[in-house]
Amino acid sequence: MRLIRIIALSVMFGCAAVFTWPVQAEFKLRYPIVEFRELEIEHNGSVTFDKRNSGKNNSQSYPTEVEFGFLPWWKIGLETNIEAQPGQNIHYEATALENYFQLTPQGKYWADVAFFTEVERPSSRNGANSITFGPLIQKEAPGLLFGLDTLHTVNLLLEREVGHNAEASTPMRVAWQSRARLHPLFEPGFEYYADVGDIAAPGKLADQQHRIGPIVAGLYAFPPYGKLKYEMGYLFGLTRTTENGAMRWRLEYELAF
Repeated sequence: MRLIRIIALSVMFGCAAVFTWPVQAEFKLRYPIVEFRELEIEHNGSVTFDKRNSGKNNSQSYPTEVEFGFLPWWKIGLETNIEAQPGQNIHYEATALENYFQLTPQGKYWADVAFFTEVERPSSRNGANSITFGPLIQKEAPGLLFGLDTLHTVNLLLEREVGHNAEASTPMRVAWQSRARLHPLFEPGFEYYADVGDIAAPGKLADQQHRIGPIVAGLYAFPPYGKLKYEMGYLFGLTRTTENGAMRWRLEYELAF
């Protein structure tokens, strides 16, 4: 009951915040593990590639986020995003308030699970506020790939617009990453992203956005000054509504207090 009350209060706080802070859903994978009393500063970026006049070329997104683990099972984050749609100049797009609630102790059960909520509001008055929520699931499988440990992470998120100019649709966004624990500095793998415009009327597969491609991730620790993490990948579009390719990256600095 305590956890349910805190989730409810956080969502209520976020809903109030959207009328003060402007947000944009970023192109990234989220992890369910909460590190207690750890400060995280994270930058994500993505650029798409397609034919010059396709309307899908050179879409850019650069969200930056600050997060902190206030409790062993609760992390809160504030994110701002600048972006550019094809043919536009880069501009401030949105701000988001995020909450991660780790529901299972790490390594105790078959998988590690957290519940994610995000409240966001675009900077434009013509945009609608939105709430994103859903489970984050992670599983470490020892010796699964030629004796190597592997790490698998899945995000299953729903989004709902609220307030003025809100649309009635409920998009679903899926992110899946699998990687081999080859070396802390170099963990190769692949990612898959899906974007379904409305779960009530998903339409044809060709009208949805699906991407897949290779990634590499790594970590460098330098105690007591924290650690640096990176991810970089290239994603290939699988449907006609998806760009031909997209490059995405992530840099993160973490410091425990």
